[in-house]
Amino acid sequence: MKKSVILISLLVILGVGGLGVWQLYGQPPVQQEPREQQLKPFMRQKLEHAKGVLEGLAIEDYDLIAREAQAMSLLSLESNWNVLNTEEYLEQSKDFRRVVNSITEAAREKDVHRAALGYVNLTVRCVECHDYLRKQSK
Repeated sequence: MKKSVILISLLVILGVGGLGVWQLYGQPPVQQEPREQQLKPFMRQKLEHAKGVLEGLAIEDYDLIAREAQAMSLLSLESNWNVLNTEEYLEQSKDFRRVVNSITEAAREKDVHRAALGYVNLTVRCVECHDYLRKQSK
């Protein structure tokens, strides 16, 4: 009696598990978005933080400048940031972090002119890196 209950239980478990596997594999494959489409929201965040830095510069809100620059620095450490594994790209990323960290430092020292120059440098870094990425994707 106990053996038949155990056997029936085992068959039920295997049947349910098999049904789950059948349903999983019976589904059409999930279409992955191209890497470029996945990056758009992430890059949009970076752009919004850059706008925040510019706003802070315009109204001399040092806390806003520092907060937005720090947020960009943190974004550059996330896995989505690493779109290429080349020496040039790694250098571009280090330069980006160096620049946003200099903006944060200037904001903490309440030096709007140095923070503004850092923002110009940041803009150049972004343009150069995006240009590099476009060339690599061709």
